[in-house]
Amino acid sequence: MRAASKLDVEDLRWAWVATSAAVGLLGVRVVPALYLLFIASLIGFTGLIMFGIDNHRTTGARLASISFGLLIPVCTTLVLQGVNSL
Repeated sequence: MRAASKLDVEDLRWAWVATSAAVGLLGVRVVPALYLLFIASLIGFTGLIMFGIDNHRTTGARLASISFGLLIPVCTTLVLQGVNSL
């Protein structure tokens, strides 16, 4: 294991981002947004750790893409819930 380069936008898998954003839209309607935020954070941190290992760079990029896609509807929902609570 050696130190790999950082994860850039070019490394994201945009098909995975779009698919997980669609799943996140459905998930927000079923599961509370805070639970999905926690799940997306765990997936994202795991992806970032795996991206640093040379043998698992593609898996790490996929996990980071899934996390990013999930965070789009989850963060939007949490912001709207916060504004609505004012």
